[in-house]
Amino acid sequence: MQMKVLILSVDRDDDFGKKAGLNSPFIGREENANAVMALGLRDAEDSDVNTVMAALGIYDEMLKKGEDVEIATICGDTKVGYESDLVLTTQLENVLEVVKPDRVILVSDGAEDEFIYPIIFSRVKVDSVRRVWVKQAPTVEGTYYIIMKMLSDDKMRKRIFPPIGLVLAVLGFFNILPQFVNLLEQDADIGILSSMSLGMIALVLGLYMIFYAYRVGERIDNAMRNTAKAVKDGSQMIPFVILSMLLFLAGIIFALDTLSNDRDASFISQMLKVMSILLWMWAFSFFSYQMGRFVNHYLSLGKVYVTSIVVSISTFAIVFIVHASFDLVALIFGYPHYGESFIFLMVLVGFLLAGFSGLINMNMKSFSRREEGQKEAEPLEYPEA
Repeated sequence: MQMKVLILSVDRDDDFGKKAGLNSPFIGREENANAVMALGLRDAEDSDVNTVMAALGIYDEMLKKGEDVEIATICGDTKVGYESDLVLTTQLENVLEVVKPDRVILVSDGAEDEFIYPIIFSRVKVDSVRRVWVKQAPTVEGTYYIIMKMLSDDKMRKRIFPPIGLVLAVLGFFNILPQFVNLLEQDADIGILSSMSLGMIALVLGLYMIFYAYRVGERIDNAMRNTAKAVKDGSQMIPFVILSMLLFLAGIIFALDTLSNDRDASFISQMLKVMSILLWMWAFSFFSYQMGRFVNHYLSLGKVYVTSIVVSISTFAIVFIVHASFDLVALIFGYPHYGESFIFLMVLVGFLLAGFSGLINMNMKSFSRREEGQKEAEPLEYPEA
């Protein structure tokens, strides 16, 4: 008896859905050919195009040999991780139920294979894995084009730049901080600025990488446009946003003032004070913004925006616990700070707020489910004949 073979290709981040607007899985030669044509017209350089084309080639070759073969492509989700793997698992089980193969030949582009293999190996026998590598022109221009194309991809940009940028930003910040404190002293030499240059370069370069990875510039532009629209529409959020920005800036100014007035303290003590100040000022800044959303939502729609309440309470829960950890570090190093009882009280308040926030969230979800159930249970009224 001839065994049935499934040629399986996997698109973990759902480029077929995101770029071509297709619903997966694709089972059969015709569906896969149409899908790869649609994606190729949208983005001919996508590696999934080459993967599915290679799978089609293997399918045709085995079909000519008279083997019992089928081809399928499964896709995950744009949110790569647990959600995409859950979708992959569901689609894989559907394909296996329809095709009922005895063995599988997996065709892959080599990206994230270590995440895909366990999902497939645990459900069906895999006889072979075919990796598809895209050939590129071995020229300087080709290499430059490949790099620029890779950096234009959101996934690659977020994988490469944030870790490097964070390391550079942290190193630069801690390099210039003690020198900046010395610069604030009245008898400091202005020549100290030259010794801060490397730290400043590292800090700016690190922040640029992080901003580039997460498109901070585009987000700021969108925020400015939304703000201008809100001003024209008379949104109630404007005063709350202004207050939020003032509190954010006040936190920075207050922290710098603390550094300049407490120059005799050790570096660790200064850092703990600065972080505590920023923690509370920025927490109130965030709280002001959330209250603006709450008020605007209530006045515009007449509904209570519970998310703002839950997020605000959760934020202060985190602030209490983090501040308690700062005080604990100060206590361990012997700096004048609050005692053990106060630290314990702050941790307790933090956990109580976190529990209260979770309770509100759980009750609101339960209330929403009951409302949906009541709407579904309402009898339909038919007009009398």
